Amino acid sequence: MRSVINPAYRAARSAAARTRCPSSSSSSMLPTSTAAASRVASNSNSIADFRRFKSSLPLPEDDHEITTDSSTTTSSTEEPRLDNNTSSTVSDFTSDPLKAGTPSPWAVFDAWGAGEGIIDPLSDEEEAMLSPEMVRIPIDDEDDGANLPNESDILATYDKLLKRKSSVHFGYPYNLMYNHEELYEFMKYSINNLGDPFITSNYGVHSRQFECSVIDFFAKLWKMENEDYWGYVTTCGTEGNLHGILLARECHPDGVLYSSRETHYSIFKAARYYRMDAKAIPTLPMGEIDYDALAAEISKNKDRPVIINVNIGTTVKGAVDNLDRILRILKTLDIPRERYHIHCDGALFAMMMPFVDWAPEVSFRKPIDSIAVSGHKMLGCPMPCGIAITRKEHVKKVEQRIDYLNSVDTTIMGSRNGQAALYLWYSLRKKGIAGIKRDVVHCMETAQYLRDKLTEAGLTCRLNDLSSTVVLERPMDDKVIKRWQLACEEDIAHVVVMPNVTKFKIDKFVEELVECKNTHGRMQPKRADSPLKKLECSSWGGSAVAPVAATFAEEY
Repeated sequence: MRSVINPAYRAARSAAARTRCPSSSSSSMLPTSTAAASRVASNSNSIADFRRFKSSLPLPEDDHEITTDSSTTTSSTEEPRLDNNTSSTVSDFTSDPLKAGTPSPWAVFDAWGAGEGIIDPLSDEEEAMLSPEMVRIPIDDEDDGANLPNESDILATYDKLLKRKSSVHFGYPYNLMYNHEELYEFMKYSINNLGDPFITSNYGVHSRQFECSVIDFFAKLWKMENEDYWGYVTTCGTEGNLHGILLARECHPDGVLYSSRETHYSIFKAARYYRMDAKAIPTLPMGEIDYDALAAEISKNKDRPVIINVNIGTTVKGAVDNLDRILRILKTLDIPRERYHIHCDGALFAMMMPFVDWAPEVSFRKPIDSIAVSGHKMLGCPMPCGIAITRKEHVKKVEQRIDYLNSVDTTIMGSRNGQAALYLWYSLRKKGIAGIKRDVVHCMETAQYLRDKLTEAGLTCRLNDLSSTVVLERPMDDKVIKRWQLACEEDIAHVVVMPNVTKFKIDKFVEELVECKNTHGRMQPKRADSPLKKLECSSWGGSAVAPVAATFAEEY
C-alpha cells in the first residue's frame, strides 16, 4: 500500500507550482525600463543585446532603476531570512590564525538573477522541498519514494534558491554575470580531454582545439614566446597551483618553498602532498610578503635551491606581491637563475592585472616559471575551472607515455572536463579584449565606490591599490554575514567586487551594515596584532575610520 503523502511535501509542491505557474497578477514582474526589457529579449539581434553579450556587465542604466514585484523584493523592515542550506550561526573564527594559508570555503552560485536586484529567500514550504528528507534517494523495496516530491518540483525550487544566492553574493571572487545559452546543446556530449592537450588521444569526443586556443590566448597575454610554452585547462586554481609546485619540485628536488602566510591554502597543501620543506613568511599589514623576512630566510638556506610562490592577489586582502622586488632580492643574494624557480598564484588578479592601466608587469619576459589562474572567477563560468601555463622545458620532467591513451601524461588529472575548455573559449571569443577590459574597470571603480561608502558610514575598511577586494570590520550579526555570503577571517570580512556587484546592491549592503552597527555595535580587534587592528596601519596609504577601541593593553 502506498504511504501517506508527507505534509511538508504537499506544502512544498504547492509552492513550487505557484513558482512555475504564477497568477495573472505577476505581470508586474515584467521589466518596465528599456534596458531591462532588452535583457529579457534573449532572441533579439538588437545593438543593446550585442553590448550586453560582449561584456559580463549589466547594460548601462541607473542602478536604482530596478523594477520587481513584491515577490522578488526584500522588505527593508523584514529580518533577512536564511535558506535551508545555510547554518544559522557562524563560528567565531573561520580559520586557525596559527596555521599558514587562508580559507576559501565553497558556496553554490548560479549566473541567472545575479544582476537583477535582490531576490527574496525561500518560503518555509520551499525550504522543506530541499530538506535532506525530501531530496534523499530511496534505496530499498520497502521505501518506494511515494511520499517524496518529484524531481521537477525539487529542481524548480533549487533554481529559485540559486537565483536568491546569486543576487546577494558578495564575499567570493566569482563572476556570476555570463550567458552560455549557445553551448547548452553540447552538454549532451561526454567531452573528455584526457591526456595532454597537445597530443590527441584515441578518444574522439574532446575539445582540444578549443583548449589549445585558450592556452595560446593566455600565453600571449603573459608575453610567452611561441613554441616555448605549455599549459592546460584545469579544474580550478588549486589544480594549477598543484601543477606549478609539482614542476618546481621536479626541477629542484631539494628546494625550499617560500610563500607568505596569507597565501592560499593550496600552496601549503602542495608542499604537504609533495613532502617539501616550506617556509611561511610573515606579511606586511596590507597583505604583501615581508620582503626583508623573505631575504633573511633565503639567506639561511643558500645551499638549497629557492622555490618562491608569488601572490598576484592574496585570498583575503587581494594583496599583490612585488615580483620585481623579489627578483632584486634573489640578485642581491647571488642566487643564479638555475637555482631558483618562481610560480605565480594569480587565481583572480592575474586575469585582471594586464588590463589595469600602469600596473606592474607580471609576464614570462621576466624569469618566472609558471602562472595559475582561475577561469570561473574573472571570466565567469558555470563550472570551476582554470588555466595553468608554464615553460615547456619543465613539463618534460613529468611527461610519461601512456599507451592506453595514445597520449602522454603531463597533467594532474587523467580525465579532464572538455566542457570547461569550450566554455572558456566561448567567453574569450565573445568578450574579446575590450569586453574583459570593461569588466576590470567596472570592478576597480566599483570597489572604490564601496570603500568610500563604508568609510562614510563610519566603518573601518581598506582597499589595496591593485585589487577589487574591500576589507572591512566583521559585522557583529552572523545573519548579515550569511545573507551576503561574506568571507571572514577572525575580526575582518571582505567583499570581492565582481562584474555582478552593482552600486545598487552596494547601497543596500551598506544600509544593512549601518543598521547592524546601530543594533549590535561594532567589532573590536581581537588582539593587538589582529587583522582588524592592522587595517589602521599607515602602510595602506590614505586614511580610514579607526576600529573601536579594544580592551587589551598592548599597543600595536
